[in-house]
Amino acid sequence: MVSLGKGVRPVVAPKYPHMMPEDRTIWQRFCGNGLYLPDEVWYDVRVGHAVPVASGQPAWMHKFAEYATRKRIDIVGKSGADYWIIEAKPKAGMVALGQALFYSWAFAKEYDHVGEVIPAVVTDVCDTDVREVFDLAGVVVFEVGRQADGDEVPGWRG
Repeated sequence: MVSLGKGVRPVVAPKYPHMMPEDRTIWQRFCGNGLYLPDEVWYDVRVGHAVPVASGQPAWMHKFAEYATRKRIDIVGKSGADYWIIEAKPKAGMVALGQALFYSWAFAKEYDHVGEVIPAVVTDVCDTDVREVFDLAGVVVFEVGRQADGDEVPGWRG
């Protein structure tokens, strides 16, 4: 089992490791509202296997494959003994559902943890056709929302 090491406080920052701009703005709003924040977080946490490199290749190529081709969890948050596996997406649909489920399974298999591993999605809006499946699968959805004119929605739904 692998250890995550020391995390950082979840704060609004100008950027986060390997996070797309549209995902970053959602995470910034989530951190900015101050609700449901984990005690500490890790960004760009790798899980799964690297693409195999043919034997006889230089060591740097194996290291590069390990770094560049493993799947990446947007955010891992720790609250007490529990780990939240968080995917940030503008619209939470089937892709976000699959990512949250796979990442939480892979994290539990690969990393040291004591408490529960909880899959979650932070999003502007959840696809109504898929919302019930998120609930059935135990994936927590935090909707930070946007109004039609692009302004932040007053309040927050979680």
